[in-house]
Amino acid sequence: MYRCVALVLLPLALGGAGPAGKLCPTATAVLPNLICVESANGVVLAGSAARAEQLLTLAEAGVVRFKEYFGRQALRYAVAEGPDALVPPESVAALRKAGFPVVLPWISPKVYRQQVEQSIRRGLTARMAGRPQDEIEAAVQKAVDQQTNPERFARTELATVSHELGHYWFWQGYWPKSTLSEDKHYGGPSPDWLDEMSAVLMEAPSSFNDRVKQFGQRYATYRADPQKADENTRLTVDIVNFFSEVHPAHLQTKMLSQQVGGDLKKDSFRAMVFSGEEARKIIEGGARFYLQSAVASQYLIDRTGNRQIFGRIAEAFARGETMAQWLANKEPKGKLPRDLKALQADWMAWLETRFPAEVATKPAA
Repeated sequence: MYRCVALVLLPLALGGAGPAGKLCPTATAVLPNLICVESANGVVLAGSAARAEQLLTLAEAGVVRFKEYFGRQALRYAVAEGPDALVPPESVAALRKAGFPVVLPWISPKVYRQQVEQSIRRGLTARMAGRPQDEIEAAVQKAVDQQTNPERFARTELATVSHELGHYWFWQGYWPKSTLSEDKHYGGPSPDWLDEMSAVLMEAPSSFNDRVKQFGQRYATYRADPQKADENTRLTVDIVNFFSEVHPAHLQTKMLSQQVGGDLKKDSFRAMVFSGEEARKIIEGGARFYLQSAVASQYLIDRTGNRQIFGRIAEAFARGETMAQWLANKEPKGKLPRDLKALQADWMAWLETRFPAEVATKPAA
């Protein structure tokens, strides 16, 4: 499933990248009008060599992180970006058939801007109903320019390219024969929390650390007065709920896509960018899940003493275990509690030390 909703939340150099070699001839046979660059791990096809190299750097950083956290090599990948339109589904299928089990159709800066403009135009046209058309148009273009400037776009891609590849590497690596035709999960066949964690762990450190910082801010609000905290803040510290819930952004994304004329399930290769009010609705539902994914991953590593514990958990889920069953099985888990109730209590104690309260100091006499 191509995750076709990119939210507008408004280089690490690696060896091995290079021009066409063993993999590119196979890939360009499918998409001959695109420029291809490759590494030992996969290929990127784009409208120019510079753009392809840029995306390859982001993808390769994800390959390193997948090995770091899952203890296995990421599957061979192809990132394909059409300059003027998303590559068609038949080309994605052909790339998979040609030996690239993970294929990520990517959205170019040009198409990204077009999608952002469509989203902003929908929102501003509704909000500014009755105002002169030239005034609406000026407001649209100003907002689009702000949200698609090159620096902002680069920051978005720094997180999202490896994030989206992480979903595929995880899903296809542990459930290679599965499909996403069933409407049970936001992502792949695993519980949604580990599916999302697998992607968050692939993000650049700057993006990951920002999620941890935001979690800390929410936790500080909860700790100040748990009784006054809103429901979303209380859920932020409920790790048992996190291990069982459906991705909170799933319903919002599906409803919005249908409102603007799409069906994510049937039209899975149609790129759609939400911005402004549309993005806010999705962010409200899903932001907590991303923050929890980042900090819960740190908790699992800390308590188990195993940086690659996520591969062990994935293997358990792939053989049909639940989180409760995995906690209770005989595999070594370091200091991690063996049942969910004890784990919740331990998690809360861990948060106290992970995000210590600021202590006011007296001024010097």
